[in-house]
Amino acid sequence: MRKISILFSFLMVLTLGIQAQTMEELKTMKTVKMDQLTALQAEVDDLQAQIDKYPGWKIGGAGVVGLNLLGNNNWFALATPNSKNSNLGIGFSAFANQDQEKYFWRNLLNININRSANFTNKDNDNTKSVALTNGLDLSSLFGYKLSDKWALSVEGKWLSSVLEFDPKDVNDAFDDEYNFALNAPGQITVSAGVTWTPIDNLVVIIHPLGYQKNFPGEFISSAGAKIGATYAATIIRGISWTSNLSAFIPYGGDGEVIFKNAADENIGMRTYKSSDLVTWDWLNGFSFSVWKGVGVAFNLGLRGNQQVADQGRLQAINLGAPTTDFDLDNNPVQAYYTLGLGYTF
Repeated sequence: MRKISILFSFLMVLTLGIQAQTMEELKTMKTVKMDQLTALQAEVDDLQAQIDKYPGWKIGGAGVVGLNLLGNNNWFALATPNSKNSNLGIGFSAFANQDQEKYFWRNLLNININRSANFTNKDNDNTKSVALTNGLDLSSLFGYKLSDKWALSVEGKWLSSVLEFDPKDVNDAFDDEYNFALNAPGQITVSAGVTWTPIDNLVVIIHPLGYQKNFPGEFISSAGAKIGATYAATIIRGISWTSNLSAFIPYGGDGEVIFKNAADENIGMRTYKSSDLVTWDWLNGFSFSVWKGVGVAFNLGLRGNQQVADQGRLQAINLGAPTTDFDLDNNPVQAYYTLGLGYTF
C-alpha cells in the first residue's frame, strides 16, 4: 500500500511538472507570436502610410451660418426706439487637393456674405438692406516636385466682390440696394516661383514672378512678388483650424486713380506710390464638431488694400458722410467675422 502511495505521488509530481513546462512553453510561444504580430502590424501601418501619401483627390470643406433677430419697442436709449433688425452671416470654404509622387494641385474656395441685414424703422415703415461685407476668394496652385520639401509652382488667385452697392436715392438712407456683381472691386493674380512644404499641414509660397490685375479698370495694376502660406490642422481634439495668408508686393506702379461710383460719376482722385499698392489678406476658419460634422464655427477675415479702402471711403463721402469720419491717408485693416452653426465635411 505504501508503495502504491509513493508511486501515485511520483506520478502527480511528474504530471504537474509536465503541465508547468507545457504552460511556460505556451507562454513563450505566445510572446513570440505577439512580437511577430507587432512587427507585421508595423509593416502594415507603414504600407498604409505610403498609400495615404498619394490618395488622389482629397475634397472637404466647412460652412457656417450665423443669424441674429433683434427688435426694439419704445427703447428710447436708441435713435430709432421702434425698430427691428435681422442679421445673417454666411461663410463657406472648400478645398480639392491632388497629391502625386511628382506633382501636386491644390485648390481653395472661400465665400462670405457676412451680416446681410434688413433694418426697419417701424415709426415710418422704412426698410434698408445692408450688406456689410461680402467677398469671394478662389485660388489654384500647381507644383512640380523637386524633392519632398521643394517644388516649382505656379498659382492663379481671384479675389472678388459678390454684391455691389447701388444707391437709388442718395437722399434716402432707406433706399439702398445691393446687386449681384463680380470684380466690383476685384483682383486677379498670376504668379510663379517655388513652394516649400516643411511639414504636412503647411504650404509656403514664394513667387518672385507675378502680375496683379485690379478691378475696376481705373485701378492700378502691376508686376510684383507673391508670398503666402496655407495651414490646416486639428489644434485641440475636436477643434480644427484652417488659415490662408497671402500678400502681393508690387515692383512699381506709381500713378493716379480717378474713382467712380455705380453711376460712372467721378467721386475723387488719389495719387499712389508703389508702396501704397501692397495688398494682403488673411482668412481663418475655426470649427468645433459636436455631432456628425455639425457644431460651432467661426470665420475671421482680415485684409489690407489701399485702393479698395479709398474707393469705399470716397463713395461714402460722395453720399453725404462727413469727411472728418475718415483718415484718407490711412490704409485701414478691413475685417469681417461670422459666428454660428457650422458643418464640416
